[in-house]
Amino acid sequence: MSVRRLLEPNSLLLPSVHVGKQALERAHRDRIVETDGRRVVDSLNLDATMMKARPREHRWDYLIGTTHPTLVVVGVEIHPATAGETKVMIAKKEAALHALKAHCTAGRSVKRWVWVSSGTTAITKSSREARQLVANGIRLVGKTLNLAVLD
Repeated sequence: MSVRRLLEPNSLLLPSVHVGKQALERAHRDRIVETDGRRVVDSLNLDATMMKARPREHRWDYLIGTTHPTLVVVGVEIHPATAGETKVMIAKKEAALHALKAHCTAGRSVKRWVWVSSGTTAITKSSREARQLVANGIRLVGKTLNLAVLD
């Protein structure tokens, strides 16, 4: 499903939805790998779009609509992956969920929240921080998000 279909027809976020990965900052586009026929349909720079309305709040980076058969819309955050940033990531997701309540069509939601490391990943899979991420529905994937491995 596309981000456009996720959003209500009268959502103020709709004008900020772009085709493919065009809403992503140019430096971030290569971090989303499209393989096995799984593509980015459209995208929304949620951070930039919500900046004026929520300037002091933690903001999630992007929403991407995909052709992935089960995930549909994915929230993507590109951010340093250090243990100290885990609480920030959880706060960003919670803020995004709160902000999106007024914009999403009933029964539709972001299906997966993914953290893409902008540098070295310093969180191990067995760490307390990794368990906190899992408990809060956030998946840390390393330096790239391959849409084919998000099953």
